[in-house]
Amino acid sequence: MSLSDQPPERAALTAREAECMRLAALGLTTAETSRQLSVAERTVEFHLSNAMRKLGAPNKIRAVVLAVQQKLIIL
Repeated sequence: MSLSDQPPERAALTAREAECMRLAALGLTTAETSRQLSVAERTVEFHLSNAMRKLGAPNKIRAVVLAVQQKLIIL
C-alpha cells in the first residue's frame, strides 16, 4: 500500500467541538446550541469553525457529514 492509498487520518475534535457538531447535525441553530450549552453564540461559532478546519470542510454541512462518517459524533 503506497502512501497515497492510505485512508486520511481521523481528525481529533475536542469534546466541545464534537458536541457543537452533534447539535448542528441534529438541526440546532447556533443560537439554539448556545442556549443549550449555556455559552455565547460566538463560542459555538468558534468551536464549529475549529471543527471545520480540523476536518478540512468548507462549510458546516460538509463538516457534519465528515464527522458522522469518521464516527467523531454519534446522532
